[in-house]
Amino acid sequence: MASSVTVSNRLKALFRSGSAVAPIDWTSTEVTDLRALVAAGDSALHDALDLASTMSVSAVEQQLDYDFLENHAEDASRFLRAWLPRLRPFERMQAAEWVTTQYLLTMVHLDHAHGIAARLQMEALAAAAGELADTLDEFWALTDGPDAEVDVSVATALQGLATTVREVSARLSAEVAALPPTP
Repeated sequence: MASSVTVSNRLKALFRSGSAVAPIDWTSTEVTDLRALVAAGDSALHDALDLASTMSVSAVEQQLDYDFLENHAEDASRFLRAWLPRLRPFERMQAAEWVTTQYLLTMVHLDHAHGIAARLQMEALAAAAGELADTLDEFWALTDGPDAEVDVSVATALQGLATTVREVSARLSAEVAALPPTP
């Protein structure tokens, strides 16, 4: 098997060059490098995050299965806490739901597992709510133009909803700040 750094560098080079058009075979031996990188701890965390950035959320979930998380809980926890904020807001919210479940089942024996899960979930929800508010505000673009078929009143209504969703995002962020600190 290729070294984890080699695989990570090769994947980065492919994506930078734009030649990574063929789907990556996530069942190949190279993917086990994510497991190896996560299990290696802090010394390989950056490489694990780089590799995970080339994978879908479901591919990361498949690689970090129950047995792996149970056997490498501390290292996996560090990885998951660093990985989630790198995801786009809606993707992050989806991943946080899975991560929270892992903290409550597989990694429940870790100190502060419930608190870490709560923080990760709330941060993801706040980010997704903020993104949703922005998306609702951007609906105006669909009402402007020679072929626009959407009435401006729809965009006006959605802008009102955006304000409410932004308030929800702010309240979620305030709740995150009120959570006990986690290591």
